[in-house]
Amino acid sequence: MLRRRIKGALRACANYFRWLVVSAVAEEKAELGSSAVAKRGLLARFAQWSDEMPLGRAPLAMIAALIVSAPLALLRSPEETSTLDFWVFAQTHYDEYSARVKEFEREHPGCTVRLQLLPGTVAFDKLMSAFLAGVGAPDLVEVEIGSIGRFFTGRKEDIGFVDLTERLKAEGWYERIPKARFVPWSNRGGIYGVPHDLHPVVLLYRWDLLEKVGVDLEREVKTWDDFNRVFTRPGVCDLDGDGKVDRYAVMTQKDSSRHFRMLLLQRGSDFFDDQGNVLMDSPLAVDTLKFIHDWFWRYNIALPSPAWGPDLYGPMKEDRLYCVMAPDWFIGLMRKLAGELAGKWRARPLPLWEPGGCPTSTHGGTMIGITKQCENFELAWELLKFFYFDEEAIATRYEKTKIIAPYMDAWDAPVFHKPDDYVAGPPLGELLTSLGPLVPPVHMDKYSAEAWELMDKAVYRALSDPDSGIEAILHEAAEKMRARIASDRFRD
Repeated sequence: MLRRRIKGALRACANYFRWLVVSAVAEEKAELGSSAVAKRGLLARFAQWSDEMPLGRAPLAMIAALIVSAPLALLRSPEETSTLDFWVFAQTHYDEYSARVKEFEREHPGCTVRLQLLPGTVAFDKLMSAFLAGVGAPDLVEVEIGSIGRFFTGRKEDIGFVDLTERLKAEGWYERIPKARFVPWSNRGGIYGVPHDLHPVVLLYRWDLLEKVGVDLEREVKTWDDFNRVFTRPGVCDLDGDGKVDRYAVMTQKDSSRHFRMLLLQRGSDFFDDQGNVLMDSPLAVDTLKFIHDWFWRYNIALPSPAWGPDLYGPMKEDRLYCVMAPDWFIGLMRKLAGELAGKWRARPLPLWEPGGCPTSTHGGTMIGITKQCENFELAWELLKFFYFDEEAIATRYEKTKIIAPYMDAWDAPVFHKPDDYVAGPPLGELLTSLGPLVPPVHMDKYSAEAWELMDKAVYRALSDPDSGIEAILHEAAEKMRARIASDRFRD
């Protein structure tokens, strides 16, 4: 077993170096022709390509260290054969799991769970390097939605996670989770992770402030067009009629595509479709960004969102904001960081784009996966179910964080049906769980991180200029993405 795993790690390392060399030769030939390759030499190109890898040259050093240390890492004593290593990147998840680990160990005598908290970038780098090396990965790991696409590069058989499709269906879990939530963690017919959350988005609104200006949001606003009409009415945002905005309808980001994508998902589109085709400049994308542009430059009802941090909650506390587009987890943050506004908010579905459309969106997400380097799949599977399908733990998670888990059987717990101490009106949990099955699918591609960066820049350009050519800006970003994809296909 030890000899086989070390050979596998060495083979993975050799494949990595071979990829660099083949890519270097291909690019030299494309630029200079076959006869000129030798003149410039491959060492310079090899160094350049190692820099251009998703993790730069770091994997070279990390793989070497893993290979050297492989014998020590693999020579476990018999007493340690039931040890499960589990990496998480979120402090709230770590705290929840830490409180319950001993219970799992009591239920499984001889098992030790080693839970490790790693910052997101550190976890990504270590996991990617471990998959490349064929050694060093944990048994289980949580991955954030923005990172998962990078783990789906290469051949299907090279994906470092176990395909859980058959097990999920055989035990009935697949039918108890909204299908759309498996989409971000699926690739080429396989499901490689179980979703931790749904993150439905609702519209929070200050019922007390709207009551003062005579607006009944529930009755008057069914669509986003209604939303614009109501908040451009005299006396709503411009309270004293002096031509200046005193209170904004909504807060959205100018320097990020976060809210743009949230609204795009609500309309049933995304940056990519399920086949990996680029949709960044689709008619729906153009129309959605024009809609947000109007908020700023035509109607003047949107407040540019401050950066993440204490300043984000300032406009709320200063009564300068009527509405917030809020995923479930953001409501949990508001409770902590704007607690003085308890009871002043109410929640409702998002306004529709058209009658019969989707009343919610989603933002963010996490999965748990079992790696192919796990030596005790059955025990790891039991730990996965212990943390993700325990109904009491799911209820406690909602009570503390407002995060809605996708396991629908757990939604009958009393906590989802009692009035909320922060959001007034009907039970918040009932609204969030009713929207859960309607959350739109999110198509994560291996190029998703790059697409996000391109779209962040495009949105900033579009929203910073009252006369920006939105269609041209999005088309430019989309063409850059298509060129990158075409370049990779040429190399392959």
